Amino acid sequence: MSDIPPEVISDIFSRLPVKSLLRFRCVSKSIKTLIDSPTFIQAHLNQHMLKPNSLIITAHHKANNLFCVDNFSSSTQQQQQPKELDHPLKQHDGPTQIMGSCRGLFVISNCMGHNGVWNPSTTMFRKLPVCHFDPPSKTPHESGPGMAQMCGGFGYDSSADDYKVVAIAQWYHPDDQPPLFSETRIYSLKFGGWKKVKENCPHWLLLEDYGTFAGGALHWIVTKKKSVRSSPLIRLNLGSERFEQVPFPDNLGEPIQLNMAALGECLCLLAGHFTSRNANVLDHLDIWMMKDDQSWIKFFKVDQLDGRQHFTCLRPIAYSVTGKEVLMEMDSKKFLWYSLEKKSLKHAKITGGLDCFESFVTFENLAPLYGKDRIEETD
Repeated sequence: MSDIPPEVISDIFSRLPVKSLLRFRCVSKSIKTLIDSPTFIQAHLNQHMLKPNSLIITAHHKANNLFCVDNFSSSTQQQQQPKELDHPLKQHDGPTQIMGSCRGLFVISNCMGHNGVWNPSTTMFRKLPVCHFDPPSKTPHESGPGMAQMCGGFGYDSSADDYKVVAIAQWYHPDDQPPLFSETRIYSLKFGGWKKVKENCPHWLLLEDYGTFAGGALHWIVTKKKSVRSSPLIRLNLGSERFEQVPFPDNLGEPIQLNMAALGECLCLLAGHFTSRNANVLDHLDIWMMKDDQSWIKFFKVDQLDGRQHFTCLRPIAYSVTGKEVLMEMDSKKFLWYSLEKKSLKHAKITGGLDCFESFVTFENLAPLYGKDRIEETD
């Protein structure tokens, strides 16, 4: 090893799985120092972000409900069975919820109210302290009970090399002036502790309880008035910690259904259009993608399935290894591959009897979750 240049060793190691690297940390002090260095951790992550090929799936109607599918591929001929995951918040009498994911890390919560950031690659877990809010003094209003909701998200601030958990509390009282009161707090994994953001969300968040992370920001579909159906987009820039409005695509049309997703590192807007022949069935879904200059392009269009089976919702998850296909989640029940060249769908060989689920793409990450708070590790 002494005859091999350090940069060559680092490049070779950056291509290895996390489990191997964790074992190699015990070989020598110099190798441990290399693997634990922030520069190597970032280089390793960059290698594995290029070809994410694993999914973490949360099944909504199972007690032990977190599963993993490794090495999914559009060319696989055999059925791929999701494997049940062990994790630090597992409860026998209730499911675990994924409240956000980013770069292979997950914010998870269980039925006991415990939550934290979990790295499945290293099995490290960081418990989050309780987030306390200051509700408005005039609640509820005399003329009505008002509305209240909790939203949030999880993302990465590249300017500070920091992962941040966001919690947003909102109270809506139509007879008050102003009718909407919001409070936003952010937890920094680097520095620990919740802090209150000076500029709060000016809109009632709609549809997406947990923001979609892309391009250094968390995104939501929102409305200025809770009763208005037409909704703008808003994002929280995790670097500046300020809310910014995002314009819709110029040629969006009049979709009846709007959702968001992240594909690769890009934000996608999913616009569903009904057919004039049947107002209960989507005719097609347009997938718009935001480019680096914050402009939109129509990435691809998916036509409704033929025959008796129809989709009501499609969500892009990840690219295939070749980049020529996109894995799609259909109605929280099954997976499909969409060919960008053939413009056609085919069933993915992923099964396991999960009748209602949500999926998240994941990849290897050595992030240690260090900070001021105590670190806990799973067995």
